[in-house]
Amino acid sequence: MKINNIKSISIRLITAISAIMILALMGAMPVQAANDVSGNDSGNYVAGGSGFGTAYLRTVHTSGNDIITDTDRQDAYSYLITYKDNIKNSSVQGLAPEITQKLEDTWYEANVYIANNSLTVARLINYVNDMAGRMDSVAAQKPTSYSNTQDFLFINNNSIVTSANYGEYTYLTLSLINLGKSDVTDVVITPQESTDINKWPFEITTASNALVIPKIQASSDIHTAHTLAQNATWVFLVSKEAKTGTYPLTFDVLYYRGGSAEKTTITTYIHINGAPGAGSLTEAAEKDDKVSTPRIIVTGFKTDPEVVYAGDTFNLTITVQNTSITTSVSNIQFDLAAAKEGNNNETTYEAFLPTSGSATIFVPAITPGATTSISIEMTARSDLMQKPYVIALSAAYEDSDKNPYTMSSNISIPVKQDARIDTGEVEILPESIEVGNQTNIMFPVYNKGKTTLYNVQVDFIGDTVEGGSTFLGKLEPGATGNVDAMVTGVAPTMDNGIIIARVSYEDEAGNVSYIEKEISLFVMEAYYPEDELGYDDGFYEDGYMDEQGGGVHWKPIIITIIILIVIGIFVWRSIARKRRNKKMLESFNDDDFE
Repeated sequence: MKINNIKSISIRLITAISAIMILALMGAMPVQAANDVSGNDSGNYVAGGSGFGTAYLRTVHTSGNDIITDTDRQDAYSYLITYKDNIKNSSVQGLAPEITQKLEDTWYEANVYIANNSLTVARLINYVNDMAGRMDSVAAQKPTSYSNTQDFLFINNNSIVTSANYGEYTYLTLSLINLGKSDVTDVVITPQESTDINKWPFEITTASNALVIPKIQASSDIHTAHTLAQNATWVFLVSKEAKTGTYPLTFDVLYYRGGSAEKTTITTYIHINGAPGAGSLTEAAEKDDKVSTPRIIVTGFKTDPEVVYAGDTFNLTITVQNTSITTSVSNIQFDLAAAKEGNNNETTYEAFLPTSGSATIFVPAITPGATTSISIEMTARSDLMQKPYVIALSAAYEDSDKNPYTMSSNISIPVKQDARIDTGEVEILPESIEVGNQTNIMFPVYNKGKTTLYNVQVDFIGDTVEGGSTFLGKLEPGATGNVDAMVTGVAPTMDNGIIIARVSYEDEAGNVSYIEKEISLFVMEAYYPEDELGYDDGFYEDGYMDEQGGGVHWKPIIITIIILIVIGIFVWRSIARKRRNKKMLESFNDDDFE
């Protein structure tokens, strides 16, 4: 094991002397507003117009975008040390122990961040002032009762951050103090080891590195707590692949208080000097940042009007979001392209066309996590089929470091077509019927539109007829459905003899529509003779002679004539239909020969 105690003591002594000299120098500096420097960074150098600023930096910078030096880091450390001590000394009654510890933790967090990150001057100044504000907020907090471990179990703030070299063994000590009201016992401390060299800089040589502290006594004040602090010390071998930088190390702590088991986590830090060429934690963090790509996604869209019909002009509004919580995107160019329709290069066309002639939209910037909307007016072609049409949205943009990115997404806009349904010539055989008799009604139904019609059905409505409902089902665009229905007369016609044929249908969404067609059909009162044979008793008793005057009974004769006329009309129409069909067939045959 290679441990150089003399070297370690020398380093600590030099560090202490340097800190005293820096504090003396800082104490002589007047508190004043920072002087701004010129540069392209848009951030304020000093939050609130006062506090840490370029006046405290010994290095002269010409731009807020200059990268800070180690001297700038030392100046920032010194300012934060002085700021923290001034807060502690300004309290007349003194700060509560837990508030003091939180103040130390905040200061330590700032030191680690500044040490491990490559910052611009403007970013350093803003960060230091933010952390100073956080220390003010911590000091203003009221002490609370110790309800959980993190409120009373702390690392002794007298502990010095260990420094170690790659390939060497090093001691790592946790000095724990108990600011609670009761002792804690059987304290088991286990490091959270990892195979990720960016998280755990040591070789893993044992299955478990848990250590036990039998007891940590409670302390009523911070000074007593220091004297009662209990230490847990590990010996770790620094990996040869470890990177240069300050590593945060987290430990799981399990203990008993008042007979009950409780647990918490505690974090300490160690500075590692990595091997040449191994890189630094700062470089690893920058690499991780570059892997995280700021993305723009589509979160929704709407059209105005809400339903788009073929041939309509509509306004399309698309909502997009920058999903990154840390990076702004800027110089954003959105391009929209509707899907191509058609079968070949000569007949292809876009389903939607921008009314302005341009489908490009520019947005200056979107801040982290923010959403914005882009709008464009477009026209749907009048000959589109009823279906959803895709619009491709693409974007080219940059992050704050001018790195270029692209994105693409699709949205689908349903296009509706007005249904165009019509009917042809009606044939009725016979054209008039008696009550209780049936007639045959035939006519075609045409789908003249570009949308499919579903559940097409024909119903006959009228006071004089019933029945005849006909289901045609689905009609594709350009298709024809034929109605061939039998209706029954149920009441004599008392008006102009019009009945209604209602043709109903549904669209893809199940919405029902209908058209109505007027049909002329007369229903006559049925004739019922006095006996079942159709003649009265006098016809058989006296022949055709009337008992009084010997006259002829004309009623049966008239009825017979009407029946013969109706039969004749039916036969004549049937023959005419056959002749007409024969002529049409001959005409088609002649056309085929030609």
